Amino acid sequence: MAIASMTDRLLTRVEGLAAGVEYIPVDLRSTRGSRALARWKTLTVKGPAGDPLGTWSYMRDLAHVACDMVHVLRDRRAAEQSTAFVGRPSLPPIAPDAP
Repeated sequence: MAIASMTDRLLTRVEGLAAGVEYIPVDLRSTRGSRALARWKTLTVKGPAGDPLGTWSYMRDLAHVACDMVHVLRDRRAAEQSTAFVGRPSLPPIAPDAP
């Protein structure tokens, strides 16, 4: 029961993460992002294997794909963030383009 519950939650989470990774334009998507999406599509088509460790292995694969997708989205967010002001204690902040 615990594995089935965790698998269900992972499927929901990875589906949302996959939508975020797919939103990244293909030419800007990292290799890790493309591989994670390909692995996600494989996992959704095949499902868990029929052997005794199949459900556990499926859950583990979903967790790895989720981790990869989170890293891809974090890297993309960091690349898109504009340079912020540099804060200095007890002094006004410095603009990023200041000499």
